[in-house]
Amino acid sequence: MKPHRDWLGRLVALLITLLGVGLMVGCFYLAYQQFTTPPRELMNNPSTNQPDLSSIATGVWASLRAILLLLIMVIAGGMIANRGVGLYLNVRRAEMEDAGRGK
Repeated sequence: MKPHRDWLGRLVALLITLLGVGLMVGCFYLAYQQFTTPPRELMNNPSTNQPDLSSIATGVWASLRAILLLLIMVIAGGMIANRGVGLYLNVRRAEMEDAGRGK
């Protein structure tokens, strides 16, 4: 007897996994943009185009904030992708149990 396949469960698990991976890819793209921006652009005062203490402090704070937010995004994306893989494995396990019982 052919085992019943839960296509909806597999599809939902795949979509959740792809959402997590997409979030991580987006985060890596934002990190790439952040780290390829020249420091002079972050540290210069926009009105005088020269660095001063407040512009440097603002640039450092913006960089640290961006790094922390990117770290949170990567962790969240990894957790979402992990949940999708776990869902897929649970669907597979349920299918195997159904096949073992002869349903």
